[in-house]
Amino acid sequence: MVPIEIFFSVLVFVFALIGLVRGFLRELGVTTVMMFLLFFLSRFEPELDKGLVRLMDAGGRFMSEPDDELIKCGIFTFVLVGSAFVSYEGETLAFGGQLRSGVQTIVLGLLAGALNGYLIAGSLWYYMHKFGYPFEFLGFSVDNLSALAQKMIGFLPMTFLGSPVLFGQSLLLYLSALLLLARVIR
Repeated sequence: MVPIEIFFSVLVFVFALIGLVRGFLRELGVTTVMMFLLFFLSRFEPELDKGLVRLMDAGGRFMSEPDDELIKCGIFTFVLVGSAFVSYEGETLAFGGQLRSGVQTIVLGLLAGALNGYLIAGSLWYYMHKFGYPFEFLGFSVDNLSALAQKMIGFLPMTFLGSPVLFGQSLLLYLSALLLLARVIR
């Protein structure tokens, strides 16, 4: 199977191409939604984990422990992919304005798309790593991680942007608020 860092890089590249096609201003809407989702998940993840454990306990213990990790990872994956799908599909949160066509528009579209790819694919990787790579059919496991992949784990969005910066709040909160403020001012 392909190493996870290559898989991650390809996903970021695909999102960069999507950003090129959709344009910078529409991609910023997706970035805003994903930043708020990641802030919500980073803030309430311990409570969500406890709630999932209680829910699985209430349903009876018909599964083994690894199946619990698969279900938890599946739920977080569903939330991330579902939010990304909703953000890209239909009526989107788009920033107003008109950029002149040219190199600036191309570069900004690529960068915004790559940022969204980093947020989405990186968050999926974070949850797969957190729950021990339970999707075995993908071929990823803790044992197969290269030295580069192990270093990259420290730079995944939930690890890197979720760390406390100022007043004990995560960088996700500040960036989310800044994007929302930019949208309101526009």
